[in-house]
Amino acid sequence: MTRITLLGGTFDPPHLGHSRIAQVLLEQNLADEVWFLPVGEHAFEKKASPAAVRIEMLERIMMPKTRIEFYEVEQQGMSITYETLCALSEKYTDYQFSFVIGSDNLQQFHLWHHYEEMLARFTFFVYPRKGYDLNPLYPGMKVLEGVEPVTVSSTQVRDSVRNNQSTDGLIKPAVASYIQHHNLYR
Repeated sequence: MTRITLLGGTFDPPHLGHSRIAQVLLEQNLADEVWFLPVGEHAFEKKASPAAVRIEMLERIMMPKTRIEFYEVEQQGMSITYETLCALSEKYTDYQFSFVIGSDNLQQFHLWHHYEEMLARFTFFVYPRKGYDLNPLYPGMKVLEGVEPVTVSSTQVRDSVRNNQSTDGLIKPAVASYIQHHNLYR
């Protein structure tokens, strides 16, 4: 059975941390493929650039054994991770799905719809993020070991662009040139 780990997010913009998480999952043989899952309408009411813009930026960070999964951006209404995982499991019966989150999501994880059922059915990998503890950890969560914590955030990238600061070391050059060409985050 092909093991797919979903990396969900707003990706506004996708940064080097997102690429690193996918790379680690593949290098540590925890997934056969990593699918980037851009959110449609965010459950916690985050404002975001249009989906088409975020997808075009995501296309610029794809690497072998990764792809973009459009399920959530194609749905009407709020994205619910549990419903997405169930729907994709039904659609792709030969695939085994897991999900990866940053440790910054742990404090609010109990607010995710059907979080207990989700953890009972799907493995959740937790990637360390600088400044966020690895707790609470729930049964069904596995911390990625021996990795450098992600230090960059999309907010940091947007703030850097807004303040005319360098984004070197935060995003891939292809994403930086897309942001500049389309005058995003100004």
